[in-house]
Amino acid sequence: MKLLNYTSIRYLLFTALLLFISIPVFYFVLNKIFIHSIDNDLSQQAIEIPIHQNFIKSERDLALWRTLDNDLDIVKADSLVFHKAPFTEKRKTNADDEPEDYRILQKRINILGQEYIVQIKSSMIEQEDLVQTILIIQFTLFCLLLLGAVVINYFINKKVWQPFYENLEFLKSFKLENSVAEPTVDSRIQEFRQLNRSVRQLAVGVRNAYLSQKEFTENASHELQTPLSVLKFKLELLLQDKALSEEQSRLIDDMYQVIEQMERLNKNLLLLSKIENRQFAFNENFEVNAVALETKNELQFMADAKAQEIKINSSVEILSLKGNKQLFKTMIKNLLRNAIQHSESGALITVDVSKDTIIIKNPGMAMSIAKDKLFTRFSKSENVKGNGLGLAIAKSIATLHYLQLNYYFKEGMHCFQIDI
Repeated sequence: MKLLNYTSIRYLLFTALLLFISIPVFYFVLNKIFIHSIDNDLSQQAIEIPIHQNFIKSERDLALWRTLDNDLDIVKADSLVFHKAPFTEKRKTNADDEPEDYRILQKRINILGQEYIVQIKSSMIEQEDLVQTILIIQFTLFCLLLLGAVVINYFINKKVWQPFYENLEFLKSFKLENSVAEPTVDSRIQEFRQLNRSVRQLAVGVRNAYLSQKEFTENASHELQTPLSVLKFKLELLLQDKALSEEQSRLIDDMYQVIEQMERLNKNLLLLSKIENRQFAFNENFEVNAVALETKNELQFMADAKAQEIKINSSVEILSLKGNKQLFKTMIKNLLRNAIQHSESGALITVDVSKDTIIIKNPGMAMSIAKDKLFTRFSKSENVKGNGLGLAIAKSIATLHYLQLNYYFKEGMHCFQIDI
């Protein structure tokens, strides 16, 4: 969920909940106010009853009073139940009309020596219509307020948070090899302006550090390569000297092997640095099956030296990927070379290619190195030749191609699985 939606939804839910709770509360309070007002009017009319009572001298006067005052009912006391407080009752004005709510106040009086109950009534239909009208107006205003809050909140927040989203897009598309662009949206918000400056300064600093590291790595590699080549050349000249003793030849050969290891280490470190700095193009389409076959043919001499067999099993005719073919081939070669080195003579090494995975298997004993350190630099088992960078390079290449490279040991087989 986006940050804008996360905050806006909670504000709007709270506003809507508050508005919908307030509508019945408002209706209840308003209705109480109207009833209280009607009761006050009825009480004022009840106060005037004794004044009219003084003019009743005969039954004819009583009947005339009943006729003239439609809001008044005068009945004998024993014909109905007396209520001290005002109450609400449904009554019909005419036989064909729907019953209406009336507010009624009763008062006991004595007329012509008999007990009567005077009922003062007031219709509540007008008050109910007024309450309903007010509620409709209030509900409409609430809907307009809610709609306005949604629209204003969306557009204002979208504009306010625009610099944040620009920085987010900048970080997502940021590449070390590209120059740092200036922000295209200038915000009035101080925090976002500081964020813009901080992100750009951080990007410039990281890029400068990357360029410095890249230049240093390349220069150091080239500077090391020259003296190593010179040393190898001079050692080769020494080995051709017939005056050397057997012991001297052996020592020179050992030195030659060490220099070759240093040369391979230098090349591997340079390759690993270039991979991590993304100095390769990844827009090439290639076939995995063909790459696996090429790699097998190139490493066949190593397998033949140990009487091993490399077998490629493929459940798909063509498996295509997009990336860097040479790097992908280097990954397969490192894994296959690792399998050859860690297998006994006469072993069968298999490369299983399917739609979703590539699995390189070789038989052997469980490794002494911890599984979580297998793909780290310079990690290798004891008594194994190499510089410990092959699997680290393979892992970096897999990551660059958005592939998952994992290792597991099952039924006496070392398995390196590449999930596509």
